[in-house]
Amino acid sequence: MSVASVGYLRFGIAEPSTWIDFGTNILGLMEAPRADDGGARFLRMDDHPFRFMIEPAEKEGLAATGLEFRSHQDWQATLDALAAAGFEVEAGSDAEAARRCVSGFVSTIDPSGNVLELYYGRKLDYVPLNSPVGISGFVTGDELTGDMGFGHAVIPAPNTQATIEYYTDIIGLGISDDLYPPMPEGAPETRIIFLHADNPRQHSLALYNNPHPAGVVHIMVEVESMDEVGLALDRAKAADIPVIASLGRHINDNMCSFYMMAPGGIAVEYGYDGLLVDWDNYTHTVSTTGDLWGHEYNF
Repeated sequence: MSVASVGYLRFGIAEPSTWIDFGTNILGLMEAPRADDGGARFLRMDDHPFRFMIEPAEKEGLAATGLEFRSHQDWQATLDALAAAGFEVEAGSDAEAARRCVSGFVSTIDPSGNVLELYYGRKLDYVPLNSPVGISGFVTGDELTGDMGFGHAVIPAPNTQATIEYYTDIIGLGISDDLYPPMPEGAPETRIIFLHADNPRQHSLALYNNPHPAGVVHIMVEVESMDEVGLALDRAKAADIPVIASLGRHINDNMCSFYMMAPGGIAVEYGYDGLLVDWDNYTHTVSTTGDLWGHEYNF
């Protein structure tokens, strides 16, 4: 498996300053001031130069998902597989690669219309996290797990089967869980396919079988203690940030978390205690409920 992680996300936001305020004062991320000709602003959580790029845009939501490859060889092999399967890829320019702090990247679109940026050689700068709300660190990997990416994202995949095959057969992710949650009467049938990369996180990407207006169902960031989750919940409530799922624990990835609504209609899960998996000794599961307790949803 050559995809190391979901390395970064690009968001289009009408007023990027609103997301910077949310990201720093509620999530506890650190702004990474950088000159950018496109007016983007950047948020970091570890030694990567940024994990979230916030760009001014009329259409708000997820603009692109950055998938990191472990080597140029693995990256090129995936590009060759995409071409052989009839998918177009657009090479990023040197200037655009420098903007993303990567050695090289291409853009491509999955069968459900999600934009991906496939890259290798992220250029780290090792500036320590200086969280404005005092968070000591986010869970993104260490010397034992390697880089695990920013967290995870759940993206819409209305063309479900073709999109599953795209990510598993061509991109190279693996299925960790297939969830069919119980739904209220009249709600659309829901299926969520959880996909893991070449790191121990139980899932780095997940596919939702319906469209979504923001281009992303939710994103997740993970902190190092339950107290940090509780403090973030207090900050969200004090700032009148809509809490769209109460505190609870998921069954498949063990995450204890709550959900809130960020600017641009982007749902953010804020969690602790996510499951780490030995993929050599794992059989993917099929689930019919998503939560052990809590998580009263109000999407």
